[in-house]
Amino acid sequence: MFTFEENYSFEWPVTVKYPSAGGDVEATFTGVFKLPQDEIAIYEAPIDEAGNLKITSMAQMITEVRARLAEYWIGWGEDLQSPDGKPIPYSDEMRDRLLKIKQIREGVDRALSEGAMGIREKN
Repeated sequence: MFTFEENYSFEWPVTVKYPSAGGDVEATFTGVFKLPQDEIAIYEAPIDEAGNLKITSMAQMITEVRARLAEYWIGWGEDLQSPDGKPIPYSDEMRDRLLKIKQIREGVDRALSEGAMGIREKN
């Protein structure tokens, strides 16, 4: 039996790759995402009422990506921690702070896409 859930959410691993002299340093935490009702919502370019692309600068593109991710990234596990090893509790404010960091934003974007499309990373 299948039960349709209007607001289905799922956990998915988020891999963050920070630059390092010896190559990227990778760390993973568990993200919690709301499943889009239509996968186009996570890929569609923002268009205004006249049919024009709303993005005219890199800053606008980053702002649009942050807003899209904030809509679907709704939590994380206790494996997202501060330097002293304590879990960072979820809040919209902390989520927005984290989305300002390019490497975290890219990891979250990748995780949302993989989860929504059902693509598992190969080891």
